[in-house]
Amino acid sequence: MRSEIIPEGDEFRHPLFVSPLPFLYRMIYRDTRRSNNVITYTTPHEIILNLHCFRDDDKITYINRDNNQEVFTITVDRFKVMLAESLYNVSHDDLELLYMRLILTNRYSKSIADKGQFRQMDTVLRRYLVSIKGGYDSYLSYENRKVILYFKYRRMSPIHLLAVLDYWNTQNPDININHINTPIVSNQGLLYECLRVELTKERFRMYHYDPVDEDNILPTKIDSEIIQVINQLIK
Repeated sequence: MRSEIIPEGDEFRHPLFVSPLPFLYRMIYRDTRRSNNVITYTTPHEIILNLHCFRDDDKITYINRDNNQEVFTITVDRFKVMLAESLYNVSHDDLELLYMRLILTNRYSKSIADKGQFRQMDTVLRRYLVSIKGGYDSYLSYENRKVILYFKYRRMSPIHLLAVLDYWNTQNPDININHINTPIVSNQGLLYECLRVELTKERFRMYHYDPVDEDNILPTKIDSEIIQVINQLIK
């Protein structure tokens, strides 16, 4: 039975940060003629990237994927509040997980009305991240008529890594292969998928290591910058 009450405690964790995703999302919204329309999204990330298309009083019904039953309904405004509150109560890894899911959703989903909006925000964020110096060792090598980037990363931030690699490959468009050695992070699978999207599978090799003290792993405090981008999508 559908309820206006959102489950609390151990029974419910915001689906932005869990896998597999437990819900489908039925959006009921009004157009310029003030008639109701319905669209169903498969992920909450599609909603986030399309929030600028909806009114605050439009409705979102969460639907259980397993039995197709309606779980609860909230307004778009309440969804925005839930999203904003959750950003300040999760770990750095969860924030980066959310951001990488937005990158992939913006790339692959056919339901995004304006893909350029998030791409522009991501471009601005990456410019800032590239300005954070250090935390990696890199050099170019010419082998077997190919330009190869050898890159050892010494931070725990996939988002910063994506920005720096994008910069290297933009500045050196003749790079054929990126050999990327990263410390093991919790979002390793999503990082691989983002690299596959941005570099193509043929242009990178990914390796992992368990960091020790000698690796001098540096902190990367970028939570506020990630939150700032997502808050722009909420407005």
